[in-house]
Amino acid sequence: MKPVIDAHDRDLIGQETAALRAWDPGPVSVGLVYGGVSVEDQLYKSKSPVEQPSSTALGDSLTELGLTWQVVDPCTPTFVQDLTHHDVILPNLHGPFGEDGRLQGTLDYLRLPYYGNGVTACAIGADKIKSKEFMSALGIPTPPWQVWKGARDRIARWPGRPVMVKPTLGGSSVGMNLVKSENDLPTALAAALRGV
Repeated sequence: MKPVIDAHDRDLIGQETAALRAWDPGPVSVGLVYGGVSVEDQLYKSKSPVEQPSSTALGDSLTELGLTWQVVDPCTPTFVQDLTHHDVILPNLHGPFGEDGRLQGTLDYLRLPYYGNGVTACAIGADKIKSKEFMSALGIPTPPWQVWKGARDRIARWPGRPVMVKPTLGGSSVGMNLVKSENDLPTALAAALRGV
């Protein structure tokens, strides 16, 4: 089996790593975007122990790296202005606005560097149908699936085995239901449509 990194690559990686460690950009301010914008964020905040939100762990890590940071809450009226006070943004939101490309688009518009995927990757990743279509187009195998578009689309075929019903958009487990019986399918579809 051929090694993934050969000796030449190893030397180059070592040189680049040493240069990165020697680089001193001076003081860097990180804006840690965290707040209860979406149902997913609110769910996360309600289920996390008070002393253990992800913003605490991320903040501790940033402090350990010697960086200054501040939580930037998207639910405040000064959110956009607060973003511009930082050198780099670390998004820490779940669901709509945080993971669907809207926050990333805002940051691109403001020309603020940020950690994570860009607008297109986030928008596709947050949309379960688009994700499936892209994977299928690229030949990546995915489990069988079908789209139900609402009450006007009366056809929701029961495949004869348990199915996972999910809303098109959103994250976490919001609106997801494991359906084991054809009789329970209409209720699960209606819940997914509402995103609850």
